[in-house]
Amino acid sequence: MMKIPGPRIAYIRWFPYTIPLRSHFSTAHNTLAMRTGAIVEMVSDNNLSGIGEIAPLPAFAGDDLPTALAPLSALSSELCGQTFLDALDFLYARARTLPATTVCGLESALLDALGKSMGCRVHELGVINAGVINAGVINAGVINAAPTPIAVNMVIGAMPVEDVVMRAREAVHAGYSCIKLKVGNARPEAEIARIAALREAVGPDVHLRLDANEAWTFAEAMQILTQCAPFTIQYVEQPLPARNLDEMRALRYNVAVPIAADEAVYDLESARRVLAHEAAHVLILKPQLAGGLHAGRQIISEATLHGVQCVITSTIETGVGIAGALHLATASPEVTLECGLATLHLLADDLLIDHFAPDHGFLAVPRGFGLGVRLDRNALAHYSTDRKDGV
Repeated sequence: MMKIPGPRIAYIRWFPYTIPLRSHFSTAHNTLAMRTGAIVEMVSDNNLSGIGEIAPLPAFAGDDLPTALAPLSALSSELCGQTFLDALDFLYARARTLPATTVCGLESALLDALGKSMGCRVHELGVINAGVINAGVINAGVINAAPTPIAVNMVIGAMPVEDVVMRAREAVHAGYSCIKLKVGNARPEAEIARIAALREAVGPDVHLRLDANEAWTFAEAMQILTQCAPFTIQYVEQPLPARNLDEMRALRYNVAVPIAADEAVYDLESARRVLAHEAAHVLILKPQLAGGLHAGRQIISEATLHGVQCVITSTIETGVGIAGALHLATASPEVTLECGLATLHLLADDLLIDHFAPDHGFLAVPRGFGLGVRLDRNALAHYSTDRKDGV
C-alpha cells in the first residue's frame, strides 16, 4: 500500500448500544425485537474522527457482541500512533484472526477518517477494491457529482397473509420495484398460498424474492419452489441449511427458481466453497459478516469470474453500517440486482443527524466526505449500554 503522510490515531473508543425495533421482525431463525451492536470511533492527533459499526448476528455467523468487542482493547494499543493507512495494513494482515464484525467496524472507521483526511468519499478510495490507495483518481477536497443511486428492495417479515398483502401494496405505492418476503415458518401449502397472494397483490412487474433462512428440507424446497415457479420468483435465499452445499447444487439444477446463498456466505473462503460447489446463482453479501468492504469487493470479484451475481444486504444495523454497505454497492458496478439496504425504518433510531431513506426504491450514497454521515451523539448516549475507551 502506498504510504501517504497523514494524521495518526490518538485514541479509539466504542459505544455498545441496544436499540428496539419499531415492531417485531420475524424470520425462520427467530423474532427480532432489539438490535445490539457498537459504534466504534477513531480520533486522530489533529482531532479528525472516523466512525464504524460492529453489529454481529449470532444466528448467521456465530459471533456475538462480547466476542466481537473482546479484541478492541488490545487492538487499540497496537493501532494508536499509526497513520490511517498503516492501521489499514495492520488490520488487513490480521483479518483472518479477528471476528468479521470487528474487522468491518474498524475498517469502516479507518476509511471514514481516511476519506475525510483526503477530501473524498469512501467509495472513491481504491483501497476497498485492490488494497491500494489510488490517490491519483481523487479530486481531493471536492465533492464530485453524485453517483447513481442504488436500487433497493423492501423486506417483509414472516407474517400472516393479510399483513403481507398490506405491506406489499404500501411498498409498491412508495415506488419499490422489488419485494423480499421472509418464508420458512409455515407448512408448504400455507407458504405457497401466501406467495401466491403476494404476487397477485403486486402484479406481474414487481420483482419478488423469497428468503427461507435455512428452514426447508430438500423435499419441501422442491415442492414449494416447483409450485411457485409460475409466480416469477427472482430468487430464493438460503432454502436449505448452509452446510448442505451438495443439496443446494442439486436444488439449483432441479427447479426453475434461481438459488441464492446467504447464511452459507460469511467470508471469502465460504464464498469460494459455494462457488466451487456451483451451489447458487446469487451470493448474498453482508459486509458486517463478510469482514468489511475490502473483503466484500474480493467476494464480488471472484463471484463475477464464476458468472455468479452478488446482492449487498444489511444486518439491520444502524445508519453507520448501512452507509458503509451503500458505499460498497456504489463501488461495485458488477452488482446490478436490487440491494437489501432499505432496513433503517425497522429501527427506533438510526443514530444519525442527517437521515437518509429510499426514494421510490432507490438509496443515494451520502454526499459528505468519508462515509458522509454524522453521528447523533445524543441518540447514541440514549441507547448506549456502556462506553469503552482504548489508549
